[in-house]
Amino acid sequence: MRLEQLLLYNFRNIERTELHPHHLFNIFYGDNAQGKTNLLESISLLGSLKSFRLSRNDELIKNNESYSEIKGETEKNGVKHQIKLRIDKENKKAWLDGKRINRPEAYLDCLRPVVFAPEEVNLIKGPPSGRRRLLDRAVFQTDNKYLADVQKYDRQLKQRNRLLKEKRPENELAPWTDELAKTGAAIRHARSRYIEKILPQVKDCYLHICGQQEQVNLFCKADTKDISELEQNLLDEFERQKEQEKRYGVTLSGPHRDDIDFLLDQRPLKSYGSQGQQRSFILAFKVAQALHLKEVYGEPPLLLFDDLTGELDRHRQNLFFEFLLSLKAQVFITTTEVQPLLDGGIRDGYFIRVEQGVFTTTVSDEV
Repeated sequence: MRLEQLLLYNFRNIERTELHPHHLFNIFYGDNAQGKTNLLESISLLGSLKSFRLSRNDELIKNNESYSEIKGETEKNGVKHQIKLRIDKENKKAWLDGKRINRPEAYLDCLRPVVFAPEEVNLIKGPPSGRRRLLDRAVFQTDNKYLADVQKYDRQLKQRNRLLKEKRPENELAPWTDELAKTGAAIRHARSRYIEKILPQVKDCYLHICGQQEQVNLFCKADTKDISELEQNLLDEFERQKEQEKRYGVTLSGPHRDDIDFLLDQRPLKSYGSQGQQRSFILAFKVAQALHLKEVYGEPPLLLFDDLTGELDRHRQNLFFEFLLSLKAQVFITTTEVQPLLDGGIRDGYFIRVEQGVFTTTVSDEV
């Protein structure tokens, strides 16, 4: 998967720009607060319809303008597509090959970017919702049905919570409990199966980044691989929590409350890992995600790395650069310092200086 052309109009501090990215490395460098991360965010939005920042629509539009637009030409397995996203203060509208999309599956299949942002390191120490979101986004990229299951579960959960708050009788609650258990089992099963598939690659990537020094692991709640058993386990959880649920008026069990465990040498990463180790883990997870996408679709996805070199010592940087070079994927990186990337062997690509939303493209010899 490649992004062959990118056009931005009134996106954050970028008034208007057109880029023709290199098929391998695209390095956006310059001082902070110049628009480097905005550029990465635009690609993430274009490809996934979601920002890796928690942004309101009006924050995505240049000051004093009414809308912004992101357009791209993509190429996947020799097939090209034109995709467009228009953002106004009320909503986002997307087009695929000139036609407004109603269902996102075909649109999302064009790019599938994998994003690493420094903020994601905070997910390790933060509340479980962030870790669930990290895993759920990864699962959805290889399983379009998963998004429908998550949306269905959210609707069922809201209805069941409403009935609990209103203290409705058991005969009204029971059908929603059964449906929630069925959908929740499908979500737990998909999460567990995804982790099982990528875990060997997460471990291998982390060992490569850290020079074979540490072991990591990853777990989520799934007592069995059998969906019918997972469904029964959820029903048992609801039964055990029945009185508390009635008291508090809320569903206390299910995948919306599950946590994802990140381990370093069999100890919780959030308690025993340094900032560099936590950052290395998230990088390893993202690269494993990209490798899995390559297995599923036959081509590597786009890789977007914001502030790649921060918090990693030179040794870990060089090991990770070596790994990136071996992937042969299209990569977009933001940094304030170019020299560590050059020293790490990243030279085949474009080096794009960013200053107050203006982009100037060069090659490595001209930096």
